[in-house]
Amino acid sequence: MKPLTVLATAPSGPLEEFEPLRAAGLDVVIGRPLGMKDRRPWSEADLIEAVRAADIVLASSFERISRAVMTPAERLQLVIVPFIGVDKIEVPAATDLGVLVANSPTPENFVGVAEATVMLILMLQKRVKHNEAKVRAGGWGGREDRGEFLFDKTVGLVGLGRVGSRVARRLAGWDARLLACDPYIDPSKATDVGATLVDLPTLLAEADVVSLHVSLTDETRGMIGEKQLRAMKPTAVLLNTARGEVVDEAAVARAVDEKWIAGAALDAFVREPLEADSPLRRVDPERMILTPHNIAHSEAGRRANLKLALDQILAVARGEPPAHLINPDAVPRWRTRTATRR
Repeated sequence: MKPLTVLATAPSGPLEEFEPLRAAGLDVVIGRPLGMKDRRPWSEADLIEAVRAADIVLASSFERISRAVMTPAERLQLVIVPFIGVDKIEVPAATDLGVLVANSPTPENFVGVAEATVMLILMLQKRVKHNEAKVRAGGWGGREDRGEFLFDKTVGLVGLGRVGSRVARRLAGWDARLLACDPYIDPSKATDVGATLVDLPTLLAEADVVSLHVSLTDETRGMIGEKQLRAMKPTAVLLNTARGEVVDEAAVARAVDEKWIAGAALDAFVREPLEADSPLRRVDPERMILTPHNIAHSEAGRRANLKLALDQILAVARGEPPAHLINPDAVPRWRTRTATRR
């Protein structure tokens, strides 16, 4: 039988890291490494052509793997990402086609986002960017430059899953009141991490810090817009380290610019890289922290994510479903399709 072909659309590390796949007899096709000179983003037409000959696609966060990309790929068995989010993969289409979808939810993912969230909260509360800018401009701190305590404040976590719960645990010693909004968890889980479950309107009205930790779904898309931002305290701050589509970016820009809220920190955007004419770029940088969807990344985390992805690719090559399968309903059709090729 012909060896399986793995297309790595945009690897970000040394290409030698794919040696475990080659050692197992798989063919590895390297697409457009993130560090390559004059790298062009993949168009849908490019992907359709490249994926057509692949059995497995290891996709980066920059490509959208749509039904149009997957349908002509008669050999395609698996689309996998070396991170958590699969919102750029058309999962229902993959299920219809008998294509497995998997992610790589390593502890390093959750810990990285949780640590970064606490850091961003403190940067906003302590006005780090404002005071650094003042010193770099030749000034010094005055009474008007002071920040705020986190102790005795209320932190609202929207989503108390793998990331939100780790943020809560890291704030346990800060003497802050923790609220959480998550209709899908047992109240005992909130109690375990020192949080009180409330509904979203209550959280927005009472929190001094609102931090978003939800997956992108039809329910969460656009969940924070003008109405929700105006419901927050004018002294409150908003953080989004989840997905850009969870917030109305134009409304967030207005909220900070017009002082409906005191500040914001965003690490995820609807369009990435963030467009040059985005209204977010025009907001006072001392009150709006913008990072390029990498605030939680580390080299150790990247290696762990890739290893988990490669382990799952090897499992599929052996005829086994991946450990972190997103669409188990695709398995019967996947087995039928792959059985005819053996």
